Amino acid sequence: MGKLEIAQEIMNNKIISSFLEKLIDWKEFEFFVADIYSESSEVIVQHDITLLGKSNAKRQIDVYITQKTKLHTYTTIVECKRWKKPVTRQVIDILFASLEDLNASKGVIFTTHGYEEGAIKYAKNKNIDIFIVRDIREDEYGNLGKTFSLYLQMLHARIENFDLQNLKWFSPLGLPLSKQPPKFDIHFAKEQIYPEHQQLVDLKLNNGPNLVKLLIDIRADLLKRRLDSFHYLLQPESDILEIGYKTRIKLDFTNYKYKFIRHDNGFIQFDSIYFDFVNCIDQSKMTFDKTESLDFALIVENYISKQRNFVSKPKTESKIKLSEPIKIDNTGINESEFLQPNSIIRLTTEHYVSFEFKKETKITETKDIVVNLINQ
Repeated sequence: MGKLEIAQEIMNNKIISSFLEKLIDWKEFEFFVADIYSESSEVIVQHDITLLGKSNAKRQIDVYITQKTKLHTYTTIVECKRWKKPVTRQVIDILFASLEDLNASKGVIFTTHGYEEGAIKYAKNKNIDIFIVRDIREDEYGNLGKTFSLYLQMLHARIENFDLQNLKWFSPLGLPLSKQPPKFDIHFAKEQIYPEHQQLVDLKLNNGPNLVKLLIDIRADLLKRRLDSFHYLLQPESDILEIGYKTRIKLDFTNYKYKFIRHDNGFIQFDSIYFDFVNCIDQSKMTFDKTESLDFALIVENYISKQRNFVSKPKTESKIKLSEPIKIDNTGINESEFLQPNSIIRLTTEHYVSFEFKKETKITETKDIVVNLINQ
């Protein structure tokens, strides 16, 4: 086995935290096993009882499960061994003797430290289920592991300091201007309003975009450019950090047919609009623990069939939860399709979301950008 294989084996068997320590002694372990079976409402679970067998010998049973149907009654004898050594064949033999003496349907052993090889073979021959209760390995918590961190980068942007340069008014009929041009106040809101006097048209009075809608779309495009060009973590990673950019934008209407707004007896023609594109990127680290809401989470594994089940207890509930058998099948899975630990999640805000820079945030002024509007 090479170094890489050894390292992978160590990682796969790494236990991040030991919930098994919560099961302090053998008596609590018996209660734990009894609670696992009590998870089902179809059985009667008795703890620490003594039964008289066919041989008139008294048999002490750690956990005794009875399941009744309309036609039959099934009984299961469970032995609980909270030991620091593997269970021996002798323990299996004693359980098998109890099964026969009590006419029980099934025998089961739970332990925390495994089984000797001879005990495993003997249990298999006698149709006795043997389980180990153990902590969950890191690889069994799934793709992200038990504890993982993600970085959230929020990208905010606003456009401000508008300057409408070289506005022109003309009348195709040669009529004089009788009304003052409207104020082009730009307001952004969640329930966005698109004023009629800011509707862009061509000289044939075909509607183009509303000026407000055009600016919202330009902002979104500029923000996407920033998003596409930003692919790194801000340092130091553990802090809540923020950086800012300020870019002067020229919106050029020269070759755009919808560069007119109807006014009075003619049109107002746009030449260019200047504004500041102010962009903020703030980063925060989020750490998650999949067991944070649990008193404990463990694996119950059948030593013979290798079936595994999660068993856990939420802090807000009084009962144990037993999962369906765990199925792990990595066939055909592309790891790149899954979120990885320390991934960066980037989100952009809508045009109406306001933000303010922190006092210590450095704002970098970048090179001016010209946006040439094109006809579609």
